[in-house]
Amino acid sequence: MALACQSSGVHAAVRLTNGNAAALSADTVNTCIDPETRIQPSAARLIHVQTDTAIALPPHLDVVRIGKPNDRLAPDLDVSGFPHSEFVSRVHAEIRLDAQSYYIEDIGSSNGTYINHLPLARGNRHRLQPGDRIALGKGDLVTFVFQLV
Repeated sequence: MALACQSSGVHAAVRLTNGNAAALSADTVNTCIDPETRIQPSAARLIHVQTDTAIALPPHLDVVRIGKPNDRLAPDLDVSGFPHSEFVSRVHAEIRLDAQSYYIEDIGSSNGTYINHLPLARGNRHRLQPGDRIALGKGDLVTFVFQLV
């Protein structure tokens, strides 16, 4: 099996696939990755604060559109069944997976998107961290907490 390796200058010990241990010097640590291996991001979910409902972000999508259905586009995460959804726009926000990190962006909502009680300017992306509070619309009435699982 061919491996691709890179150096990082940290001391470490590793266990090889054949069960043997190998020590690497403080000068060079080789992190070897099988070229066929793809790093999978952590699964993510949103917890709806008002109802304590967990919603898994679809793992097969790099972009998850949040909003309510309209005649042109159905959102990937439909919030129309949650209390106070009238404050959420039909096309409200997107959560995007980019380089193993999740980002949220307000994509033209009428009532805004708030991260940890601070407004997210339309078109700006916020890198989500576990525990971030996402409010769709003013008044913290439709609120989610971002989690990695």
